[in-house]
Amino acid sequence: MKKKVLVASHSYSGNGAAVMLLALMSHWVRDLGWIVDVLLDIESDVPPDLAKIGVNIFSTAIPEDYDFALVNTLVAGHFLEMLGPRVPTVLWVHESATILWSSKMVPEQWRELFGLAKRIIFQGPWQSETVFRSFLFPLPAGTVKCVRNGLPSLPENLVSKAKAVGKIRIVFMGGVYGRKRPQDLVDVILALGRNDIECVFVGSIESIDSIGLGYVQTIKARPDCFMLVGELERKETLEYLGSADVFCLPSGDESQPIAPVEAASLGVPCLLSDLPPYAGTWKHEENCMLSPVGDVGQLQRNLTTLLENAEMRNRVIAGGLAVAEQYSMEAFFQRFDAEMPV
Repeated sequence: MKKKVLVASHSYSGNGAAVMLLALMSHWVRDLGWIVDVLLDIESDVPPDLAKIGVNIFSTAIPEDYDFALVNTLVAGHFLEMLGPRVPTVLWVHESATILWSSKMVPEQWRELFGLAKRIIFQGPWQSETVFRSFLFPLPAGTVKCVRNGLPSLPENLVSKAKAVGKIRIVFMGGVYGRKRPQDLVDVILALGRNDIECVFVGSIESIDSIGLGYVQTIKARPDCFMLVGELERKETLEYLGSADVFCLPSGDESQPIAPVEAASLGVPCLLSDLPPYAGTWKHEENCMLSPVGDVGQLQRNLTTLLENAEMRNRVIAGGLAVAEQYSMEAFFQRFDAEMPV
């Protein structure tokens, strides 16, 4: 049966949550024939990737006109407060612990917010059973579900970004801000002291000051080592990723980012932090190299291993490709669609 869906998010480009949302909306329009309306502030530019997928874009809507609504991310929680009382609303949570530590909301406010959702979708049990558990237990049975991300199809005709002959390229993909700890990668590159390595930061620099003024000055003072290319459309982002010798995401907190899966699918070995939600998927010296959060010394040793140990590098690349194959979008669509409230 054809559905009419209202979608609201804080962002429709430049991050994994947006990439997954666009893939889901495209599936609803293309495969199911649903009508999908998207809320976007009238003064905001329409991201090109959003404009391509056949949704309707409005600055306002009447919630009661829809079968259900989808609110993407807790950052967009104000939309849940607006929509939840008026239409069955799905909350898709992409965040982990950082949003709690940085929020000014008290526990009762968190419980009230989650209580507005007809269905809450997490990426995995780390979020539902550990991070947000104390706010969820009063909810009716069946409200909370876990649906693991898939890997959205890669754009066609990807062409790796050119780099200078003899250069080794390390790519960091994601917002350049404190939670993702790009400063650790800066420390590693400087400690190595090699003139054949460049580090490319692909992602929004809107909150770059959160990594510390000293690091910002260092990055800008060393264009021979560091490149800030900003937030790009997904195709160009993946063209930088495809040109990488190593992908590095030294985050302090994640739920289930798709950037490492994208890197692995392109045959790029991954340097990752050893985070709880990665358990069972990302395994040290099998399909990636893991280091404790903030352990710059171990991160440096792991990078050196990937650059100098061909056997380990090949093992990690092969293992990463095997991980990427587990992230079926068809399986994701089936599981997500099955949890919709109507």
